[in-house]
Amino acid sequence: MSQETELKLSVPADQIEPLKSHPFWQEHAVQPSETLHLGNTYFDTRDLRLNQARVALRIREVNGQYIQTLKTRGESINGLSRRGEWEWPLRTNKLDGQVLPPVWPAELSDISIEQLKPLFTTDFYRTRWLLVWQSPFARVEAALDQGAVTSGTGSSPICELELELMEGDESALMAIASALQRCFELTPSDQSKAEQGFQLIANRHCNTEPGK
Repeated sequence: MSQETELKLSVPADQIEPLKSHPFWQEHAVQPSETLHLGNTYFDTRDLRLNQARVALRIREVNGQYIQTLKTRGESINGLSRRGEWEWPLRTNKLDGQVLPPVWPAELSDISIEQLKPLFTTDFYRTRWLLVWQSPFARVEAALDQGAVTSGTGSSPICELELELMEGDESALMAIASALQRCFELTPSDQSKAEQGFQLIANRHCNTEPGK
């Protein structure tokens, strides 16, 4: 297990390209940027038990390889979140239930792997940089994501910058954000991509209720 500490910032769509090419990255990145296509499928029970427990289970596909990720309940305040995270490589895009029991939340112990169904997907391009920030010292992965969350016929845009602490002082995340906010309209966001997906599901259910 690792603890994920990250700061999420919403980015206006028309500022994605200017942000991507800003000199800030050349000044602070320790290696050239790379851009990846990421496809993710999120799983839950039909009555959304995982979401109610603030747990996210997904399979991510990147460059033909699959990774299963479990994220557990944490806290998120003004865009800064901390939560438990586990990852396992997969050979296929099928959930591996055998690795889950040691880390599966106790309140979900009655749920079997057969009850977990794909509910929505996220599809986006990620440009990322590895930064070294000197004061306070930290190593940070910056990930600029643009794409969409899709559930059924509904979709929601993804336009965000994630600053994830790899090593050092977490206050560096706010310092980096502050430096970038001098040039861009970056707004702290507490809504994860998974929460966007569940919001789409909730909206769909509302729109299909009798009388709507």
